[in-house]
Parts: sequence; C-alpha cells; structure tokens
Amino acid sequence: MPFPEAVERRLNKKICMRCYARNSIRAERCRKCGYTGLRVKSKEIKSAK
Repeated sequence: MPFPEAVERRLNKKICMRCYARNSIRAERCRKCGYTGLRVKSKEIKSAK
C-alpha cells in the first residue's frame, strides 16, 4: 500500500476534458491547451467487468 501522502499527491489533480492533461487542483484553465473545462480526477478506481 502506498503512503497516503503519495496517493493524495497523485489524485489531487484536475484533468482537461479536451486534451486530458493533468493540471494543479487550483488551475482554472488547462496548462497545455487553455481550455476552461476541467474536471477533478476520479478518486475511485473503475473496475473492468
């Protein structure tokens, strides 16, 4: 099991809906393409069924 700090650092991000770049949690627009449609990275792992 990874350290809780490492998990938090990895999951505490925003993802661009256009180019899928990782951005800081404080970002208001994408660092790569400038798009303002950001979502918070999923905290749950989706299982394959």
